[in-house]
Amino acid sequence: MIFTSRRWFAVVFGAALALTPMAALTCPEQAALTAEEQLALAAANNQVALDLFEPAWNEGDLSVVDRLIVPNALDHSPLATEEGSEGFKRIIGAFRAAMPDTRMTVEDEIYMGDRVVHRWRVEGTHTAAPLFGVEPSGKTIVLTGITIVRVEDGLIQERWTQLDQLGLMQQLGLAPSPGGN
Repeated sequence: MIFTSRRWFAVVFGAALALTPMAALTCPEQAALTAEEQLALAAANNQVALDLFEPAWNEGDLSVVDRLIVPNALDHSPLATEEGSEGFKRIIGAFRAAMPDTRMTVEDEIYMGDRVVHRWRVEGTHTAAPLFGVEPSGKTIVLTGITIVRVEDGLIQERWTQLDQLGLMQQLGLAPSPGGN
């Protein structure tokens, strides 16, 4: 996978294309690793994030949250920054309660070093509990977003999420759609 930014450098699957020395990764422990070891570690970190999303979102198994997120993890979202895993459990629980058929699909995976980036889509039918105060509508709700996680020692330490809040509010009838529809 490829990830580039001010602090990161491109890596393409098995072949590392060092645009600058790989030792410039943000994790000092990774500086001593070979390019192949760095790729394997990045792939393992990606798998940690996938191992969280699949059972939690698609199966409703929230016990995985406690296994893969450190107790003092920081969760940054547009709504607030929370410490610990309870906020993550709350949001998954709210969506699964409102849309029992909720499915999360990871559409893109980008990872390097201790950072994993996923572009995702959550989809479900609003048939059960209220969602953000809106009674069940029977409509299919689609929410898209991007999450970045920082993984250390096989556990998620920190998470940043940006999501299409306006699109969600429009689907729930809480904000006007473009063109007034």
